[in-house]
Amino acid sequence: MKSLTEYIANLNHEYTYKIKVLGELDADVLSKFKDGLQKFDLESCSEVKSSPIEEDPLGFPGYKNESVDMFDITLNYPANTDQVQQEAKLAGIEPAKIKIMTKEWDDSMQEEFNRYEETVRLETEDYPDASKEQKEASTKYSESFKDIVKNATKSEFTIAGDKTKAAKFNTDDKEGVNSPLTKTKRNN
Repeated sequence: MKSLTEYIANLNHEYTYKIKVLGELDADVLSKFKDGLQKFDLESCSEVKSSPIEEDPLGFPGYKNESVDMFDITLNYPANTDQVQQEAKLAGIEPAKIKIMTKEWDDSMQEEFNRYEETVRLETEDYPDASKEQKEASTKYSESFKDIVKNATKSEFTIAGDKTKAAKFNTDDKEGVNSPLTKTKRNN
């Protein structure tokens, strides 16, 4: 059985979070945020690092051409991400512009992203020359559209039984000329 001092020594656990804020984080807002985190016994806060401006910042859908400020915090008292988010909101950071995650989770996602980037080939191999069958298939495919392309600017299509008749408008006969709307006169 553990002694009381061993038990208390094992209770000293640090809670580390990675925080990403969309846009430039104001120094006053950061100071208010740190003050709010003192209730969770803020152990440390790393220096704020800014990413270059990205067209689509990762983790912030709907925002374009923004940079992301990132920093790590370490707390001695347990706090979940919702509690840290609430302190950020009280400091003046919009909830849609902040992402809070545990450092372990962020590190694991970064490792997976790096592994994925290593597997993606930036160059494609040159394809071999087309075989005789491929060339014939390409020719047959392109020839099947020649009739459609010839008739592209015309509207002459044969339908079941006969050609289409020209559309008839009410202005084509004398009947539509004497409508009440054509007899109105303008007052100048």
